[in-house]
Amino acid sequence: MGRIQAAQGASVIDLGAESSNATAARVGADEQIATLVPAVEGLVEHAVVSVETYEPRVVKACLAAGARVLNMTGREHEDEMLTLAAEHDAAVVMCFGETANVREVSDVSPDADPVPVLLDHFGARLERARSLGVDRVVIDPGMGFFYGNLVDPMVRVRHQTRVLAQTFRLRPLGAPVCNVLPHSYDIFGDEFRKAEGFFAVLAVLGGAHLLRVHEVPHLRTVLNALELLEVR
Repeated sequence: MGRIQAAQGASVIDLGAESSNATAARVGADEQIATLVPAVEGLVEHAVVSVETYEPRVVKACLAAGARVLNMTGREHEDEMLTLAAEHDAAVVMCFGETANVREVSDVSPDADPVPVLLDHFGARLERARSLGVDRVVIDPGMGFFYGNLVDPMVRVRHQTRVLAQTFRLRPLGAPVCNVLPHSYDIFGDEFRKAEGFFAVLAVLGGAHLLRVHEVPHLRTVLNALELLEVR
């Protein structure tokens, strides 16, 4: 699948061995390594490979296998993981999260302006990453993760949309922004696979630099159209 998505136009292939869903079973570091390392080795000749984990041992093994991006979804061992990224000259996607890792459920304020919280959250973390020698950091506002008070799908997608549309306000941080694109089954119904294209337009106009997607061919067409039309 990774090779297919790379051929379809994906810039980065993100691999993970444990679901980020709060209700999913946990996967130990040894099992993650056994799953991820062969996959990384099989893809590095075809694409830029990113690895999603919050376990330092998994980070070390996957970067040694050729992964070039760390998708960091936990903070418990942040300094250790950032140091490993610096040692391997890897880029880091730094995900928003107030807990040790994104599987530990937290809440957000869906009615509040989300940007001040994001600015406060990432400011110190970015400074620390740079002090440890990580030169390339992308921030992810974490809109794809589960939040305990965003169980209503419409409340959730409104919050996600607010972040997508106001990404430009994160520019003072001096880091590119990665945004996940909702599927919003409640709005798009049977046409949910087209939702990413709709939200991609909002994200790009809002100032996103990198998009997490599943529908690669569709999104590549949408992004190419936006570039040709010079709407950004």
